[in-house]
Amino acid sequence: MSETQPLIDLKRLEERNHKHNLSIDKRPILTALYLGSFLASLDNTVVANMMETVSNEFHESEKKQYIATSFLLTNTAFQPLYGKLSDLIGRKPALLIALTFFWVGCVITMFSNSVTQFSIGRFICGMGCGGVNSLSSVIVSDICDARMRGIMQGYSNLVFAAGQFLGAPIGGLIIDTIGWRYVFSLQVPLVLICQFLVYNNVNIKLAHVPKYGKYTWKHLKRLDIGGTFTLTCTIGSLLILTSDDGMLSGFTKNMLYLAGLIFAILFLLTEFFWASERLIPFEILLGRTGIVSSIIVISSFVMFGDMFRKPLYLQLMQNFTPADCGVFTIFTSLAAPVASFVTGFITKHTKKSVEYVCYELCLFAVCLQFLGFSLECILIHYLKPKLGLSSTATTLELYDLLDTDKLLWKILLVCTSLMNGYGYCTMLVSTLVVVVFTVDKSQQGTVTGLFYLWRSLGTVIGTSFILTTYQKVLNKKLYNYIVLKLNSLENYNKIIHDSSQVRKLYKDDIKITEKLLDLFRQSFVISYLPQIVILLLTIVMTSIFVLEMKKTLDSDVEDDRAVEAI
Repeated sequence: MSETQPLIDLKRLEERNHKHNLSIDKRPILTALYLGSFLASLDNTVVANMMETVSNEFHESEKKQYIATSFLLTNTAFQPLYGKLSDLIGRKPALLIALTFFWVGCVITMFSNSVTQFSIGRFICGMGCGGVNSLSSVIVSDICDARMRGIMQGYSNLVFAAGQFLGAPIGGLIIDTIGWRYVFSLQVPLVLICQFLVYNNVNIKLAHVPKYGKYTWKHLKRLDIGGTFTLTCTIGSLLILTSDDGMLSGFTKNMLYLAGLIFAILFLLTEFFWASERLIPFEILLGRTGIVSSIIVISSFVMFGDMFRKPLYLQLMQNFTPADCGVFTIFTSLAAPVASFVTGFITKHTKKSVEYVCYELCLFAVCLQFLGFSLECILIHYLKPKLGLSSTATTLELYDLLDTDKLLWKILLVCTSLMNGYGYCTMLVSTLVVVVFTVDKSQQGTVTGLFYLWRSLGTVIGTSFILTTYQKVLNKKLYNYIVLKLNSLENYNKIIHDSSQVRKLYKDDIKITEKLLDLFRQSFVISYLPQIVILLLTIVMTSIFVLEMKKTLDSDVEDDRAVEAI
């Protein structure tokens, strides 16, 4: 009796807490969660239109890739940590900690005077945003019953997608009107309002969170801090190496390789032998879940690399303002709800296996992204840069229809952006449906959090790799032309540190300006090639996987018929 009594009491307490959580007024909680999720996802991409402006202002254009990757690094590494933290100390304290990191990072970024200071602020910001995004889904599950959970998660995903894709246009509008620093200063009061709402309204009761002693080391050591630290250091080493544009010495590179290897080994040792509760349950990655995880990483890799590259191209090559660049991102955001609705409709009304249909949709999404990026690469190859020197010399058009002052190329670019965005969102929804239908309910939260980690990992690696590829190719081409041919190391350094000088240094010699812009264009085109090759390999991998799944399903159907015949 004494052994079973605590179990009975715990079950009763869980039921009582569950009823309490369902009875809480959801409006202020959802307002806080949706506002926080929107700001966090918006902050993820708001710098896409800002990198060129900020790096040029500080005369550090060669370091622009660190502006994006510093945020994405901590946003990726800290996402899986906050879910466990909320299980140990409660939802409210964990979310308040995340929001505090968020606004402190915004304040540091707002007052930064160099790319290094800016990146530090973004680094701290990412530590908070990773928790805001992951905890929003967890809290929605706490306060909604099973019937409403799917609807509310759908709203959450829509808000998250809206923030991701509207970050660039909103940021561009603020930059053009009142300046880039206000992008972060305006977020601070909104985050504080969100924090106030969380403090007063997120009063969720959890039976497994102790009332006393939850902040003691004995309790908190269940948190896999070692795994988070070593994972962050491993990703950080990788990012620095992939972001190197020739500034690192051979010794520094070797030390970074060594450090990355050591931290990777320490991470694996921590997860398999030392951590009492793992950050990443590797056994889940075997089989189909592992393949789906690979598709998520690759799709996020190509999508977000392009999201940060496209504003650079439009500002440098076509003389767009940041606000003008945001228009193209708005079209990508429109693809998100359409893709979600269509994918949901197909999975709901299909007569086939829902799991198999989701895999087919993943294959379709990857093919659509491959087609979109291939067409966009061809478009940029033939679309010549805009000089912007005078009214008499405005374009370097190759074909009249692709004249930079005409509308056709903009329509084509919008179409390719829609294809890429639609493919990416289709993949996201399909993989989440796979989780619901194939993973045990007790592991759905873990696997969902893991998929968010893969998405963030693909985002940070893709952004770093694509921007660095572009920068390395550009540096080499500019050096060969300006230094070796024009014999002007001074002008080379000026353009490397401030790319806005490309139209100013040789404004009296149109031919040289044309050549410089053409070198920029060639560098952008080459940066598309890794994405296209990776997507092509993914199509092959996913096609084989879908065919194998079809054989398995056909075999199961034949077995069922044989059993019925008997």
